[in-house]
Amino acid sequence: MMNKILFIEICNYDDFPIGGYLSFAKQMLTAFGNQLSLVGMSTDETPVGKWVKKDINGISYDYFSVRKVKKSSKKSWIPARLISYFAVRKYKKQIFSLGIDNVFIQTPEVLFAIKGCKIKNPCTRIPGVENPLSFSRYWYGKYFAKIFDFFFFKELEKIEVILASADKNAINRFLKRGKNILNEEKVIQFPTRINRDIFSPSSKINARKKLKIDTSKIIIVTTGRLSTLKGWEFMLNAYIEFKKQFPESLFIFLGDGEDRLKIEDFIKANNINENVMLAGRLSHYDLSLYLNAADIYVMGSYVEGWATSLVEAIACAKPIVCTNFSSADELVNNGYNGFIIESHNVSLFTDSMIKCFDIPKENLLLKSNEMQKYASSNLKNSILKNWKLL
Repeated sequence: MMNKILFIEICNYDDFPIGGYLSFAKQMLTAFGNQLSLVGMSTDETPVGKWVKKDINGISYDYFSVRKVKKSSKKSWIPARLISYFAVRKYKKQIFSLGIDNVFIQTPEVLFAIKGCKIKNPCTRIPGVENPLSFSRYWYGKYFAKIFDFFFFKELEKIEVILASADKNAINRFLKRGKNILNEEKVIQFPTRINRDIFSPSSKINARKKLKIDTSKIIIVTTGRLSTLKGWEFMLNAYIEFKKQFPESLFIFLGDGEDRLKIEDFIKANNINENVMLAGRLSHYDLSLYLNAADIYVMGSYVEGWATSLVEAIACAKPIVCTNFSSADELVNNGYNGFIIESHNVSLFTDSMIKCFDIPKENLLLKSNEMQKYASSNLKNSILKNWKLL
């Protein structure tokens, strides 16, 4: 089918499961429309195991669901990636029955599941170049990390174009980890994108009034999945120190995830119930309101690919304090629009949060303007510049 793209991402292309994979999938829908034929999951009555027409945001797509899922933020006993692998593998013959030559993949489990399929023009996006099993939520994951790399790089060899959402240093480490089995010319740095119509500077006072937040408080926000890897405990410990100087301040988590109950327990144990708010899952519009309502944006992740959440915060002209994960160096200039902390040192992180009050607003507005190069409106052209469709 000429110029059609088979996009395989095991999500519902609406609101589950939350995270960067889903965000990018939704951007692909905006960029390409029904030029895409979608392979995903069902969280509604969409039938499993056959191609159907499915309406998503008023557009009709060819849609193939490989499994039906009940929405939940709890960690399942069996890793979701493993379940998706077997689901895609089960239906791979039917998935490729449309005869589409251009295939876009962004998860290793899908790449493994379609092994042996004769794909003429595959493209894969790697949202982060670290080995996912080396920081798995499952204790046994690390024992399979080396095996994962062996098979992952073998499959990547067969891919025509690899779009890596990471900074250049991380990509170089990735190539070395693969023992240079990959031609570095086909591994292209490809930052994630944001909607600049939504994520842009606006009045702090107006944003707080809309959210019914005290206009006199100092507000710190962080965004992303509520997960250990995002460093929530580290950030809260830093905030507890920050609170000693600013007792009326408010720290807001924007997002949801498997560690929500753990965070609630931590908040109660440290008696900071009045100072910490879990806003939950939000629309992009509401997320932008909270960002614009904030005084400081913090991010304490241990591992990131290209941090879309960080780009969104910078686009809203917020001063940043973050740990030194992939993409931080390319987005934050120390002392100019924020601070990068080399290690998870609570005191350094807290001190840098306080220093943010001295950053000139002009710097933040200039950095916000720079984020236009990551606008989702450029996504289609950026992909097609690197990946020629058949």
